[in-house]
Amino acid sequence: MARESQRQEEEERLEREADVAQVLVRFPNGERKGRRFESNTLYDCVDSFGVLETEEYSLITNFPRTVYRRDKESMSLKDAGLHPQASVFIEIH
Repeated sequence: MARESQRQEEEERLEREADVAQVLVRFPNGERKGRRFESNTLYDCVDSFGVLETEEYSLITNFPRTVYRRDKESMSLKDAGLHPQASVFIEIH
């Protein structure tokens, strides 16, 4: 019974990790912060760092160059193609 319980716990952990994305954010001041996020939206990830004093910014990936403006703020990391790993930089408006 204990083995079955361990196996089930391991399966559940792997399922949770499948929804986790590693995101590195480069801020306008040059600072970089990285963190693992679960199924968050694009802007929730950046806002969770509490570094920016404005909400007027876009998130940009280098390759392929993609700009995510506020009209995409409710898009999930997975839907934005930033799962399982991404690097974005911030452009202040």
